[in-house]
Amino acid sequence: MKSKKKVKRKLKFRGLILIIFFLFLISLFIYYLWTLPIKKITIEGNTYLKDNEIISLLPTKNNSVLSISRRKIKKTLLDLEIISEVKIHKNYFGTLKITVKEENILFYNLNTQKVILSNGKEVPYQDTFLGVPTLINFVPQDIYEELVEKLKTINLEVLNKVSEIEYSPSKINDKIIDDKRFLFRMNDGNIVYINTINIEKFNNYLEIYEVIANKNNGEVKGCLYLDSNSENNHFNKCEEEVVTPPEGEEPNE
Repeated sequence: MKSKKKVKRKLKFRGLILIIFFLFLISLFIYYLWTLPIKKITIEGNTYLKDNEIISLLPTKNNSVLSISRRKIKKTLLDLEIISEVKIHKNYFGTLKITVKEENILFYNLNTQKVILSNGKEVPYQDTFLGVPTLINFVPQDIYEELVEKLKTINLEVLNKVSEIEYSPSKINDKIIDDKRFLFRMNDGNIVYINTINIEKFNNYLEIYEVIANKNNGEVKGCLYLDSNSENNHFNKCEEEVVTPPEGEEPNE
């Protein structure tokens, strides 16, 4: 009987040792994870902001991967007007992955030297904001606000092909007949006349230009008039300043 009790005690003692050893390993693993330094930071989803610009703002100094606060990172990045969404992923190899969603840039206002975002907010211009349209002249406030709202509906692929935006009301005998008309200078060399009333037509620019190019046996340069309620799209060679609408078309008032 005594030998059986001794065997049971030995088994219990070994079991206790195994449990303590197992808990010790778990503790070491947790300590390893908690003290694991950030070895790599990857940024995804950014177009206008550079990776190092985002990384420089992160509160990661003296932090390990697990101890760094997701909440602090999100708050820091969401304080930037141009960032609308932040997702954070950590792994056990010391990598911190941050995925951001940026607001689209509608245009750069040369008069105010501010960039207008798709959320309607204005931010200072940065050298990283390359290839965005530039509004080159003054626009009355009510029409300016309408332009901002309307440009939010334009496909980014089309908007990125705009080089300059110029407020260009159409006139007859110095009398303004369409005060909501703009001139868009395109990166492909074309000029598009459009007003805020018909600006949704601008989403079809790539398709319209392709049809025109096919009709003219290749690439063409000229003026495309989308500032009419007509379903017909007028395209011809143009001068720098055109003050009357295409022949046969009634302007919008």
